[in-house]
Amino acid sequence: MTQILSAADRERIEATIAEIEQRTAAELVVVNADACAHYYEIKLGYALLIAFAAGAAGHTIWPDWGVPVILWLQLAAAIATVLLCNIPGVLRLVVPRRLMQQHVEQRAELAFLEHGVFATRDRTGVLILVSTLEHRVALLGDEGIHKKLQDSGWQRHVGELAKAIKEGRAAQGVCNTLRAIGEVLIAEFPPRHDDTDELSNAVRDVRR
Repeated sequence: MTQILSAADRERIEATIAEIEQRTAAELVVVNADACAHYYEIKLGYALLIAFAAGAAGHTIWPDWGVPVILWLQLAAAIATVLLCNIPGVLRLVVPRRLMQQHVEQRAELAFLEHGVFATRDRTGVLILVSTLEHRVALLGDEGIHKKLQDSGWQRHVGELAKAIKEGRAAQGVCNTLRAIGEVLIAEFPPRHDDTDELSNAVRDVRR
C-alpha cells in the first residue's frame, strides 16, 4: 500500500512541530496509520452477494449446468470479489463513509493513549491521525486544548485536512493544520520557564 506520507513529508512535518513547540507549552503528535480496520465483514458481505448473483445468473443463462459447476462459479466469484476489495481504492468505494470515519476516530483514541498524549503536564496534547487506507483523519485534543478550539474548530480543521489528503496534499494539509492549531496554542498556552519537550516530534506509525 502506497503511504500517504513520504520520508521528506515526515521531515517537513517534524520540523513544523518543532517550530511551533518552541513558542507554546502544548505538545503536538502526528500519527500515520496504514489502515484503521480490516473491514472483513464488508468484504465477506460483498463476496456472498456477488457469489449469489453469479450463481443465479449462471443458472439462468446456462440452465443445463449442474450444481457442482454452479458452486464452483460461486466460489470463483466470491474469491474474485475479495481480491478486488483488497485494492484500497475499491475498498474505499464500498465501505460506508460513516463506518470508515468511526474506525479512524477509534484508532485515534487508542493512539492518544498509546503515545501518552493525555499525560502532558498541562493537559495540552494534540494528536492528528492520518490514515493511508481510509484517506481520512482524526484530530484529538486534551481537555485544556479542546475548551479553546471548541467543536466547530475541530470540525473545520478535520474537513480541511481531509480535503487536502483527497487532493494528494497530505503533508501540506498536516502542516497547515498544525500551524492553524498552533496559532491558538501560542496565544493560549505560551511556553513556561521550565518547559521540556515531553513528547517526541517524530511522526509515529501505527498498525491496525
